[in-house]
Amino acid sequence: MSESVKKPLLAACRQLLHPLVRMLLRHGVSYGEFSDSVRGAYIDIAKNELVPAGRPQTDARIAILTGLTKHEVVRVRNLDAAGDDAIGTNRIARVLQGWSQDPQYLGPYGLPLEVPFTGATKSFEELVRRYADDVPARALLEELVRVGAAIEMADGYVRLVNRTYLPAPLDPAGLERFGTAVSYFVDTVAFNLQKKRQGEGRFERYAMTVEGLSPSAFQLFDALVREKGQELLVALDDWLGQYETKGGHKLPTSEAIKTGVGIFHFIDKTPAPPNDDSSDVEN
Repeated sequence: MSESVKKPLLAACRQLLHPLVRMLLRHGVSYGEFSDSVRGAYIDIAKNELVPAGRPQTDARIAILTGLTKHEVVRVRNLDAAGDDAIGTNRIARVLQGWSQDPQYLGPYGLPLEVPFTGATKSFEELVRRYADDVPARALLEELVRVGAAIEMADGYVRLVNRTYLPAPLDPAGLERFGTAVSYFVDTVAFNLQKKRQGEGRFERYAMTVEGLSPSAFQLFDALVREKGQELLVALDDWLGQYETKGGHKLPTSEAIKTGVGIFHFIDKTPAPPNDDSSDVEN
């Protein structure tokens, strides 16, 4: 890669890392701990995307591709192998989508049914089997109840109260959601940087201020984003639920396109440049 590309790319990466490093430092994550995550990301991409098909994915080959030592590759792989398994947010989202869109789980006016926890058909256990593979139904329900997405009734039935899964920001599921959301956005921007002609990229647009808003106008805009953004996401989620292959098992992996849309409200917290007006400088 030429220096004319590498230098601005590294500068962009540094800017991209600012909010991430701010969060890491606030929660006591050192550079050494974070550096292992960076090494792991290099290993992931080299292993999954850069090793030619049919060639062995040896530690030595991955070390050559990434610039890491073979010892570092082995060490990071061992750290990954020791990681804990968790209920994935994607599985939780599939269960919520199925509960709110699968005709078998909908009652009059298209409202999600209250279902018994156990049962061979039309139960919460069956819903989880259909949409979340091997996740324990009890563990998944406890997570939904914890974040206020579902409640368990005294008679053993389960009720959906919120089709959107929003875990606490710093619990394991919330951090998984953070990583997934940022990864999707960066991947879209990176893809669009490589498009060859207008119209070949993915949809990526902004509506933003130039001079900024007053606090009162900001509150109005925040309310507008929440209202209209949620309306759009519900409409898109309904469309995806209508056309997606139910259960995720009917399409071969090579043909299934996992896709979606994310909406986020950003606030630019970049510090203002210093005032260079000579009249403010004491002589």
